[in-house]
Amino acid sequence: MQEKSSKARSLLMQQIRSNTSYFQPALKNGWIIKFSVHRNSDILLIIVSKYTGQTFLRYFIEENDAVKFINMITMLDPTILSA
Repeated sequence: MQEKSSKARSLLMQQIRSNTSYFQPALKNGWIIKFSVHRNSDILLIIVSKYTGQTFLRYFIEENDAVKFINMITMLDPTILSA
C-alpha cells in the first residue's frame, strides 16, 4: 500500500514539474523576487529582503495582482522588518 502511495506522489510531482515554469530571481530595491508559473495561470511569488531575510510568499491567479503586490513590496524599505 505504501509503495502505491509513493509512486502516486512521485507521478504527481513529475506532472507538477512538467507544467511549471521557473524563472531566475531578480533584485529590485533590495528585494529578491522569485516566481514560478503553473499551467500558465497560477503564480507563486516569493519575495525576500536582501538585508533582513524577511520573506513574503504569495499565490496569485491574476498576473495584474501579482505585479501590484511586487510593486507594493519593492516600495518598502528592505532594511526594516514589517509586520
